[in-house]
Order: sequence, then C-alpha cells, then structure tokens
Amino acid sequence: MASVLKFLKRHIIAVIVIIILLILGIALFIFARQILGSGNEGTIYGNRLDGIEKVGLKQETLDKINTEMKKNEFVKQVTYRIEGRTINFTVDVAPNTSVENSKKLSDPFIAILNNEEKAFYDIQIFVTCNETESEGYPMNGYKHRTSSEFVW
Repeated sequence: MASVLKFLKRHIIAVIVIIILLILGIALFIFARQILGSGNEGTIYGNRLDGIEKVGLKQETLDKINTEMKKNEFVKQVTYRIEGRTINFTVDVAPNTSVENSKKLSDPFIAILNNEEKAFYDIQIFVTCNETESEGYPMNGYKHRTSSEFVW
C-alpha cells in the first residue's frame, strides 16, 4: 500500500489527467449514444404521420382513381403505392400519346379526393412510355398537400 501511495504522489498530474480523460470519455459515450441512437425507438417517419388515422385514404378511393385513369384509351398500365404521406402513381402510356393528354391524368385526383385528403397527402404521377422513346417521356407530375394544382 505504501508503494501505491508513493507512486501516486510522484505522478499526481498524470493520474489526474487520466481520471479526467476517463470521465470525459464516459460522458462523450453517453452523449453520442443518446444523439445517434435517438431514432431507433419509433417509426422512420417520426411524428410526420400524426393524424393519418383521421384522414385514412380508403382502398376504394384509390381503386376509383385507378379505374378513372384506365378509362383513357392511351393508358396501358397503372400501379400505385402509398409511402407515408405520399401517393405514388406510375402510369405507362401508349406510344404517340401527347404530353397534354398525359397531363390530364391528374384530373381524377382533383375530382375524386376530398379536401381533407388533398390537404394531407402529397401526390406524384410518374408517366412513362416503355415501348419506344417518345419525346417528353418520362415525365413527372407533383402536387404538394398545400397546393391546389399539379406541377409538371
């Protein structure tokens, strides 16, 4: 015991520096763990989906939009998916379809969705023409939840 005390008295500055570094290292580890690990307990969207239960887009509404789009003779295939607050529609059109006709694909959204759904969801329409390289394709239409119209 006497040799330990003698060693501590001789190297008191080094011992103090080591103790301070250990305390700082532990504090940095705890801080980094709280900051970097803070997103692991919830969903990937955080609280951005609050209120989605109230708005709840029904499957029948999406099917109705899908049906309305398919009524156009130039539409070949329509697929959709919902990711959080975004509704993504991918529409494959026939060759030689005009860009103006493709822009009219956004009309069912304006007509069918109610104001609450339009104010909650962002809507994207991806229009492609897979058969040939048509001028103007692929194109993308987007409507932000705060906007009243699509931007192409």
